[in-house]
Amino acid sequence: MKIKQLIIIIALIISALSFYSCDDKNEISIKGQITDCKGCKIQLERLSPIKVDTIASVSSGLDGSFDIFFNDSIRHLYRLKFENRPPIHLSLVNGESIEISINTNGYEISGSNDCAELKRLNDRMTESTQKIEELRSKVSQQFNIDKASLEESNRIADSLYQSDKDFISNFIKQNHTSPIIYLALHQYVSTTQIMQLPNDYDTYKYVLEEMKAYNPDLEETRFLESTVKKFELQQEQQNRQYVNIAEGSAAPDFSMPDENGIKCTLTDFKGKEITLCFWASWDKKSVKAVQKYLSESPARQIILISLDSNREQWLQSIKFNHLEPTINLCDFKSWEGITAKLYGIKTIPTFVEISGEQKIETIR
Repeated sequence: MKIKQLIIIIALIISALSFYSCDDKNEISIKGQITDCKGCKIQLERLSPIKVDTIASVSSGLDGSFDIFFNDSIRHLYRLKFENRPPIHLSLVNGESIEISINTNGYEISGSNDCAELKRLNDRMTESTQKIEELRSKVSQQFNIDKASLEESNRIADSLYQSDKDFISNFIKQNHTSPIIYLALHQYVSTTQIMQLPNDYDTYKYVLEEMKAYNPDLEETRFLESTVKKFELQQEQQNRQYVNIAEGSAAPDFSMPDENGIKCTLTDFKGKEITLCFWASWDKKSVKAVQKYLSESPARQIILISLDSNREQWLQSIKFNHLEPTINLCDFKSWEGITAKLYGIKTIPTFVEISGEQKIETIR
């Protein structure tokens, strides 16, 4: 009887050891090496739109090496933070083991296709940001930049923007089953977010449907669904609130602040032929259209009304695109602005030409 009990106990011990050994193999392993950084503080954070949870905090060894082990049965998005280097974004689930080599020029990663794809995304956005900053620096250093040089700079900026947009669209399609497409939606080049919900609704909708199909349990999926539904509801409400103005009707008066906070009204320009140009710094198409209109309509008083919500981004765009000579107005309420609703603005760019008698001549 004692021998049988001993056999049972041994069997249970072996079973337990086997279970824990198997469990260890299923955990996530991150092994890294940082060049010239001994004792570097490192944090691994699990990301979500609602909160950021710290999963592990370690320090690199004397040779810059570090190890992190943890469990996650659902593929989540993570961020590896360093005290003196840019963060690294990851997408991991149990059973994956990755290796990272980090130096002053960037990093190399192996062991996970998602993580390798996130590196490709990061490298592209970093490269584009550097190009835009170099272009801005070049333009700002030229005090009296000629028209041809300005047009060439804008052409290059527009080309970069469209190229980045195409890259992200293809990236999303190539990785449609992974949650990394959520991060792709929120990529910035310099201060500009590439994908904007008002202009890229179809892309947002596509990402939402793919997230619901392949990653339904993630907070990112629920948050994106809430964001898209809120936007759709706002569009419905705006469509009901728009004033139906027509050519030949009296132009609605308005009051909006300029760059210095000074209020400007339509009646201030009575007797002058003016054009209201509705645009936004985040919409490259509208920026280009405004520049073209400015070059073709020198005789009219042109008033630029921005649908921006970020003052700093708006001011930077005015300077970068040399729009200072015009009158620039913005209430930072985007599509919810009273003036945008008064003139029934549904898309940008929109140009409203107004006569000296303040009658609407054309809307296009």
